[in-house]
Amino acid sequence: DRPVPGLDTVIPLDSTTAYNMLDVVHGTVDEGQFFEIMPNFAKNIIIGFGRMNGRSVGVVGNQPKFAAGEHSYLN
Repeated sequence: DRPVPGLDTVIPLDSTTAYNMLDVVHGTVDEGQFFEIMPNFAKNIIIGFGRMNGRSVGVVGNQPKFAAGEHSYLN
């Protein structure tokens, strides 16, 4: 339990407005340190590692800022 100032304003009230999920991740991991894996490969998804309460965690999430978080694939 720790206060995260500003986190309540990261996600907009309008559900159709894009936001940066990295702002949410940086606000929740210890000291805002997040190691993102291959950030330029699939920009619509976030994959990486951080620490929460000193424990290592893996993070996987949609990135609404890019292509509205839409998943795509190659044939």
